[in-house]
Amino acid sequence: MTKTEITLITGASKGIGRFLAESFLNKGHSVIGCSRGVSDLVHPDYLHLAADVADEGQVKKVFQHIRKKFGRLDNLINNAGIASMNHTLLTPTKSLVSVLNTNVLGTFLFSREAVKLMMPSKHGRIVNFSTVAVPLRLDGEAIYSASKAAIEQLTRVWAKEFS
Repeated sequence: MTKTEITLITGASKGIGRFLAESFLNKGHSVIGCSRGVSDLVHPDYLHLAADVADEGQVKKVFQHIRKKFGRLDNLINNAGIASMNHTLLTPTKSLVSVLNTNVLGTFLFSREAVKLMMPSKHGRIVNFSTVAVPLRLDGEAIYSASKAAIEQLTRVWAKEFS
C-alpha cells in the first residue's frame, strides 16, 4: 500500500495555486494550502492555513502545525508571489520591499522549514516558481524579474546543499 503524499502549496487561495491544490487533491494527495487569507476550497483532504509567507513567526507556526498533524512533508510548491510592474524610476520603495519579501524571503523561509521537515525521511521535493520575465528582461519588470532571478539562483544552490 502506498502512503498518501503530503503537499504544501503557498498562494493556494486563488489562481495557479488554487488550480494546483485542486489538481493534487485529484491525484490523491493530502494538500495543505497557505495564503494570507481564507480559502473556500472544501475537500476532506484539504487543510488551509492563513499566514504571510514573509513572516518568519507565522511560517514556523505553519510548519509546527504540519509536523503535529502529519509528521512529515513530501512536497512543497512555492507558488505565492506578487508583482509590481513599474518603470524603475516610478517604483516606490514600499513596492520593492513588498515584492522582495513575498517572492524571495517567502520562498526562502518556506524552503528552509520544509527541508527541516523532509530531512528525517531523506525524501522531498521543492518546486519554486519563476517567470519568463527573467530571460526576457522586460521593461517595467525590473523588481519582479530580479526577485524571480534570485529564486532561480537559490534553487540552483539549494539543489546542491539539500541533496
